[in-house]
Amino acid sequence: MRRWAKTMVAALMLAAPVQAQPADDTVAQVEALAGEARALYDAGEFGQAVAKYLEAYKLQPTAAVLYNVAVIYDKKIQEIDLAIEYYRRYIASPDADPAAVQRATARLQALKAEKEARRQADLSTLPTEPDPPPGTTPVQPPPPGSTQTTVGWVLVGTGLVGLAGGGVMGYLAGDSADKFSASTDFEEKVGHRDDAQSRALVADVAFGIGAAAAITGIVLIAIDDDPEASTSGTVGAGPTPGGGFGVWLGGTL
Repeated sequence: MRRWAKTMVAALMLAAPVQAQPADDTVAQVEALAGEARALYDAGEFGQAVAKYLEAYKLQPTAAVLYNVAVIYDKKIQEIDLAIEYYRRYIASPDADPAAVQRATARLQALKAEKEARRQADLSTLPTEPDPPPGTTPVQPPPPGSTQTTVGWVLVGTGLVGLAGGGVMGYLAGDSADKFSASTDFEEKVGHRDDAQSRALVADVAFGIGAAAAITGIVLIAIDDDPEASTSGTVGAGPTPGGGFGVWLGGTL
C-alpha cells in the first residue's frame, strides 16, 4: 500500500484490451483520490481512507482497491464482516493478482473461523437448561366458559399482529442490508449494518412473541372446549434462554 497511487495508475493502464481505457482526467482523479487515501491512512484516519479508496473504485473499478479496503477493515478497523465482504469481492474480481488471491483466500478463511469461534463463545454463555427460567409463573387458564374463549381469540389476534410486525421489520432489515452492500461511505456502511442487525433482532423477537401468543390463544380455546382438560392442565408462558418467548403445558390431560 506504500506505492498505492503508482500501483493504481499502472493497474488502470494495464487493463485488458476488451476494456475501454480511462480518460486522462479520470486517471488524474483516481491518482488524486489514491493520494488522499494514502495520506489519510498514514494519519490513522482509516475510515476516511476507505471512503476515498471507494470513490476511486467508482471512477475506475480495480481489484487492487478492493484488496486495500479489505486489509484496512481487517487489520486497522477490525470490522470482520466488512473485511470478509471485500476479501470475497477481491477474490471474485477478474483482474485480481493470483498471488494476492491466495493470501486473501487464506485470510478470508481465518476470519470466518474467528467469527464462528466468537459465535460459539457467545452461545456457550447462554443457559442450556430447557426448563422455564426462574421467576416465571405458569399462567393458569381461566375457568371454562366464554371468557376463556374470548381471551384465547384476543391472544390469537395479538399473535397475528406480532407476526405481521415481524414481517415488516424483516423487510426493513433486508432493505438495510441492501443499503449496506451498496454504500461506499464507511460511516454509512457501519450504520446500515447496525440497522440491519437491530431490525433483524426485533423481527426475530416479534415473530417469537407473535407465535407464542397465537399458540397460547389456540391452546386456551382448545381447553375451553374440553372442561376436563382445563381443570387438570396448566399453560405456561415466558422468555426462553435463547432470548425468545416460549409456551409450555403442564399437568394431567
